Amino acid sequence: MNPLKILPPQLGRLESLETLDLTNLKLTDPPPEIVKQGPKAVPAYLRGKLEDERPLWESKLLLVGEGGVGKTQLLRALRKKQFQEGTESETTWGIDVLPMELPHPEPEQEDVTMTLRCWDFGGQNIYHATHQFFLTTRSMFLLAWNARLGWEQGKLHYWLDTIQALAPDSPVLLVATHIDERPGGLPLDDLVKRYPQIVGEWSVSNAQRDLNNNGIDRLREDIALHAAKLPLMGSGWPESYWQAMQAVRELRIGADKFIHASWLREVMREAKVAEESLKVLIEQLHHLGEILYFQQDELISDTVFLDPSWVTKRISEVLVHEDIVDGVFTKNHMQQCWSDLDRPQQDNLLRLMEHFDLSYEIPDDPEDRSLVVERLTLDPAPYEEEWDTLSPESGCREIRMKFDPQSTRPAGIPGWFIARSHRFTTHTHWKYGAPFQDDRNEGQRRHLVLLHSSSQFQHVELTVRGPNPQSFFSVLRDGLALTFDRFPGLRLKRSIPCPECPTGEGELDRFEFDLTNLEKRLSLEKPKEAIECPQCLADVSVIGLLFGLHWTTENAVLDELNERSKRIEKSAEGADQNSARILNELADLRELTQRQFTYQFNRDQRLAESHCPRVFSLSPQEVEKWPNVKEKLFGVKWTLQLYCEEPGCWHPLSDGGVEYTIDEPAKWARTLAPHVGRLVKVFKYAAPLVAPGIGYLTPEIAELISADVKLMAALVNKLPHIEADPFLKGESGLEASEKTRAEGGASLRSLRQLLVTLDPDQHKTPNVWGGLTKTITPEGHWLWLCEEHRQPYMW
Repeated sequence: MNPLKILPPQLGRLESLETLDLTNLKLTDPPPEIVKQGPKAVPAYLRGKLEDERPLWESKLLLVGEGGVGKTQLLRALRKKQFQEGTESETTWGIDVLPMELPHPEPEQEDVTMTLRCWDFGGQNIYHATHQFFLTTRSMFLLAWNARLGWEQGKLHYWLDTIQALAPDSPVLLVATHIDERPGGLPLDDLVKRYPQIVGEWSVSNAQRDLNNNGIDRLREDIALHAAKLPLMGSGWPESYWQAMQAVRELRIGADKFIHASWLREVMREAKVAEESLKVLIEQLHHLGEILYFQQDELISDTVFLDPSWVTKRISEVLVHEDIVDGVFTKNHMQQCWSDLDRPQQDNLLRLMEHFDLSYEIPDDPEDRSLVVERLTLDPAPYEEEWDTLSPESGCREIRMKFDPQSTRPAGIPGWFIARSHRFTTHTHWKYGAPFQDDRNEGQRRHLVLLHSSSQFQHVELTVRGPNPQSFFSVLRDGLALTFDRFPGLRLKRSIPCPECPTGEGELDRFEFDLTNLEKRLSLEKPKEAIECPQCLADVSVIGLLFGLHWTTENAVLDELNERSKRIEKSAEGADQNSARILNELADLRELTQRQFTYQFNRDQRLAESHCPRVFSLSPQEVEKWPNVKEKLFGVKWTLQLYCEEPGCWHPLSDGGVEYTIDEPAKWARTLAPHVGRLVKVFKYAAPLVAPGIGYLTPEIAELISADVKLMAALVNKLPHIEADPFLKGESGLEASEKTRAEGGASLRSLRQLLVTLDPDQHKTPNVWGGLTKTITPEGHWLWLCEEHRQPYMW
């Protein structure tokens, strides 16, 4: 691990910086929210630090714990406010945010006053799912529990698991309240071994006469000691940033709770914030809890929420509304909860709930109702009869995976995933599960999914049934993984049941193979392709277990595609029922292969500014001469045609789209070769067959794709050094070696450079390229799509 923690501001002078690899660096400055924006944001941030700076002595203190433990009174005492009779049992709705000033504990900083913005979280269960979005890292946690009731009743393990999952590096102070009624006591050594974030325990009295002397003063002093060590405490801020933050705080004092994003940028410009630093500062204010703003969400990217605590209170009104039955939220309910707001403001709050996956609009509902997943019924809805129609006994295949957090399952799971995957809804759901269906092929339901958890067990199971469930399973799995990714400290274990273990009444539960172990076996230089089940003692194929679920099985999937393609060619023009079934299976495998091809680059092109289309055709402009004249390969111009990247439906635009001319193909051939070779290996299966579910392709476009595939395949055979790529020789999968990955990364950078050269005006509309629009799927993947295939993702 590189020990570098702080980047020098002088790097900000590198105005032409295109690539900045900060992988595996645990930087404190720039902070993570800046680093993830990429090599343009980091220099912009560092250039700001070259201005006149003064330290920002501010950070966050998060008060958490069960309802009724006295967090609000404790905060009043820490802030040296008067005890309020009769308020001890009052419930905090959502979150209250209040400032607490503390003198810096170090003598050399004796003139410094630190400000902690104290977030007092309501402890009732119904609020826990909303809290997850504000329990952020680089903060300090104060976990309160009632000594009168005992630490077990305070659910310390639950709260510590939650903090560890969300903010694994943040210090935690354990505070026992009500010690005037019963002394506090807990197994601190055991807790620290399991949760090393704990920095100590404190005890305070909640009696009015004791609030200013019994433990409060010592706790306040120790809070100051630990606050002074927080990563961002005292970090330098440009004067323009200070002025902009003060202007935002003044806006918050007014009546408006929302402002348009353009207004916020104008306020920052008036504070002399540089244009290139606007996005950087907005992101910092968001993470400091000054505002809520989600720049990547098209539905609310124009709206800035000025007061996060006000937002949580308004959302909490929905979560506790008595008239919401089985989670159904109507326009009448919205008017009851938010009657003081006009309709656009109500819609903004509803869109924010959808962004947080707390709710979603019920598809095709004539009354425009929404479903609030935190208010779903606890008992499962009837689903077994429909689920069993695609049972393994009926000839369908099944994939099952268990996701085990190995600790407390975070609040919001699986409800958030149910909301995120609503486009596959069967309109049957409950708090801990739901069936989904894949009916994208002209309304034909071919695969069913069952998401299942319970109030008793922490794990979540995802099962998919159907003729070829791998592709649909990968979509749902990625959506569930994205949900778990909100908890960076979670030690998630994924497992797959043994397919050979006997099932039925009286049988043991099937043995479960650890997915990480299976993936490691296939990633070895000499892959171990079989594993013995310790329960049934059968030898199980690792490739069979991971077929279509991991990059190491890419060649197995392609081989299966090739075999089924040969079978369909032998049939009588695909006329019989068996051929139709094979065609459907081919479509499933084609979708899986194309999905894996595009998704692998999401990791290699992590930064938004490095994104570019990845699927295209290349053809010489003198087609009639080129195939038979090898020396003409680099002596003629090439045409590059971008393709829509919808998995299973790769195609050029119906109107021909934008075609680019490459004047100097020899200049790009070597660096593009690895990417083009991999593309063709998958691309040759994109030539469409007359299969059910892909009738949107006209015969003319189908013929064009087929011609493109043939030309690309011929081109690959002539590209330099193409034989050296182990991927193309079929020796391994998409990540054959570190060398291959490095070559692929260079090839992608060369591809982007080429596309920018061909289309220099593209930066004016950064999310549109050659008639395709960059689209983020609910599973967190980005694709360049035509307008038709983009619409289903506009959720």
